Amino acid sequence: MTRRETARRPTPRLRWMSARTTLAPVATAVLLLVALTGCSDDSEPDPKPAVHTAANGDVYNDADASFASDLVQHHALSLTLVDLTRGRNVSPGLTAIADEILAAQGPEIQSLTTWLTDWDQPAPETIRDHANAHADERGEVVEVPGDDLPGMPDHAELEALEELDGPEFEQRWLELMVAHHEGAIEIAEEESDAGRFSPALDLARAVVTTQQDQVEQMKSLLGD
Repeated sequence: MTRRETARRPTPRLRWMSARTTLAPVATAVLLLVALTGCSDDSEPDPKPAVHTAANGDVYNDADASFASDLVQHHALSLTLVDLTRGRNVSPGLTAIADEILAAQGPEIQSLTTWLTDWDQPAPETIRDHANAHADERGEVVEVPGDDLPGMPDHAELEALEELDGPEFEQRWLELMVAHHEGAIEIAEEESDAGRFSPALDLARAVVTTQQDQVEQMKSLLGD
């Protein structure tokens, strides 16, 4: 073998370096692929709610049914709070808001209940199913249907509100109703994100618009 041929032949060290140089990009690509695969698994969207067709032809999904059921219970508590304003010395501004709530949410409950019936879904139990749903005959607190929904006052808050009158009642009523409205807006926004039934989506948008406006009115009465 000539000296020139010997010079051309790579030494063992050079061959090892050449192999390492070739394998490094391959290993990097494999690691990148594994990382991207892991990321794609973590970022998979939640499954869409199941879609159903009712006997009357309504096409709705589970989010629509949950929205209707939840809002029936939520609105029922609103109307119970409205009932507590009657016969009390409250400002004209609070009376006007209470009247608006009654005028809007009474018919909405009827629409929501009709949808549930048409979809063969159970109508939920509400606080208005019993005149004193938050206390038994001994005056002990019992569970209020739907009290796990956003913005719902707890049993102690309802009982404490009933004991108030005048400016103290008005302030506390407004505070509870603001929180309650904000909870209804949250429920409606969830429907807007996941619902399918067009009338329910329309109602969700109306709830957000109307109740946001009423929240601003009530905060103004509170001096916020």
